[in-house]
Amino acid sequence: MAEKNIIPFFTTSVMQIQLDLDIVKLTELAFQIRNKDKDGVQVTNKGGWQSNNVIEEAHEELDKLKKEITQYLQTYHSEIFQGMKFKGNVVQSLANMWVNINEKHHYNEWHIHPFATLSGVYYIKHDGVESGDILFKHPEHPQMAALHWSPEIVEAYNAATSGVVNITPKSNMLLIFPSWMNHSVEVNLNNDPRISVSFNSLLLPEIK
Repeated sequence: MAEKNIIPFFTTSVMQIQLDLDIVKLTELAFQIRNKDKDGVQVTNKGGWQSNNVIEEAHEELDKLKKEITQYLQTYHSEIFQGMKFKGNVVQSLANMWVNINEKHHYNEWHIHPFATLSGVYYIKHDGVESGDILFKHPEHPQMAALHWSPEIVEAYNAATSGVVNITPKSNMLLIFPSWMNHSVEVNLNNDPRISVSFNSLLLPEIK
């Protein structure tokens, strides 16, 4: 039998972790931050509210979240970037984070996170499909399905052949992905707000 080897070139991975943090306390914190900073910032959010950087915010449960994020950033780095060679020892360092509150009919446009290595989002409150999926676009061929696969013969695409892949989050779910990965968030059709914390990391020299 001939020797066979499948080489997964140019793969892009999303890490999904279900955490166990106190979402009641984090929900209260999210609204406290919004009450102190009602204007927030306008970036990709359409109708929603986004905070300024909250990485220095002092809060017991937020500190736990930072610790979890930092741990899994290192895990992603070790497992996904395995085989890369760096000039010295480096670590993924949490650079900034912000709170998102999207009420009914609010959404986020397609975007990337420039000047970062890894990005992610932690969902404080998400009530399923009606709250809006997060969508990831194929890095090179977002029109892959239309251009290369006839819809007359394909019933369902997979992660390798789709132009866009969606994830339906859950409350307490953490997602980590490369910052260059184009993504958006669908319209919240639920009467309850979708609440999340987004973040970026930078690759920095390890300090011993």
